[in-house]
This record gives sequence, structure tokens and C-alpha cells, in this order.
Amino acid sequence: MIRIKDIPQVALRTALFALLKDGQTCDVYGDVPERAALPYITLGAMTFRPVGNKTAVIWQATAGIEVWADGNQKQEMNDILNDICVLFSYYGADLEIGGYHIIGTELESVETWPESVTGYHGTVTVIFTLQKGKVQQ
Repeated sequence: MIRIKDIPQVALRTALFALLKDGQTCDVYGDVPERAALPYITLGAMTFRPVGNKTAVIWQATAGIEVWADGNQKQEMNDILNDICVLFSYYGADLEIGGYHIIGTELESVETWPESVTGYHGTVTVIFTLQKGKVQQ
């Protein structure tokens, strides 16, 4: 078993945040201000699972991108979710994750549901496979 010295959580979160800020017209927040205008995007839960071997440090990372909208913005929320999927389809594999290379990207799911506090809530779940260092080809 290879020894794990770091988990690329902060680097992946930073890259996702930058991609969303550059590729979306609505606000993207790390910490949502108290009176933030809807709709907006936040980064949700992330999970990391080591899938490496004796010679490579590899992580499978699952990231949730959350969209929040009010009761009159259901179509707008769906459009934003669609845009996020397109953004990750085109640029997800090219993200720069400090010290890691993306060797796989997959859009796992898109979910939407009514939210009792804001109106509507949607999530895009993306799976990344990250390898530490240079990828052997």
C-alpha cells in the first residue's frame, strides 16, 4: 500500500470554484452572505476515496455543485444546472489541481427538488479521478 501524504480537497475545491465563477453569470459562494440574491451556486459535499496502488497515489473525488433558487425561478435553476453540466463536459478534465492530474471525469447525476426555505434546490454531482504527479502515458 502506498502512503498517503495529502488529500487534494482544497486544490479541487479551489479549481471548481474558479471554473464556476468564470463560466456562470449567477453568483458563486463559498460562504453565502446573509442577504444573498437568488439564484446562486455553492459547492456542496465532497468525498474522497483512495483508489491507488503501490506505485501511484490516485483519488476518486465526488463533488456536489448546489444551485439555490426562489419559488419563481424553477426554469432559471434548471437552465443553470444545464449550463454547469455543459461547463464540466467541456472543461472538467482540464482543471488544474495542484500536484495532481485529472485522469477521469464523469457527470454522475443531476437532481432537483422543492426546498422549503428558498423555493428550489438542485445538485450536479461530478466524479473526478485524480492522480498525484505526472501521468505515465
